[in-house]
Amino acid sequence: MNSQNSPKIEDNKPKGTKSKIPKKSKEDDYYALLMPERARSTRARIANKIIEVLREDPLADEKRLILMVLARDPIIKGYYMKTQSIAYIRYVIWDLAKKRVILKAKILGDDKHVYFFLPEQIDSLKDRIIKANHD
Repeated sequence: MNSQNSPKIEDNKPKGTKSKIPKKSKEDDYYALLMPERARSTRARIANKIIEVLREDPLADEKRLILMVLARDPIIKGYYMKTQSIAYIRYVIWDLAKKRVILKAKILGDDKHVYFFLPEQIDSLKDRIIKANHD
């Protein structure tokens, strides 16, 4: 007999009875340390410099943040000179924002620019916040 023409044999298992494995929480318990001297990778150096810049200049926009990071670290500047691209720096900034290591803000009426600040700076900005999304 041809296997293509034979009727399908259905399993007697009810659908949707997959064993569910509990997913591990994405938020592990750990401390994030600001130690640029111990950073080995370019990504870690960029992330550390972003945090350093935001500590000194809260509410920096993306362009200013990138320029300050490039000006402060010769290794990151060398990476930029070799690649002539800021795409990776932008990726690190937005990844830190996604992980909520840094927070995003928009100024009312200025929908074009996004500003960044650290979570510990939110207390100093509380009187200026009029809307906050709670996810």
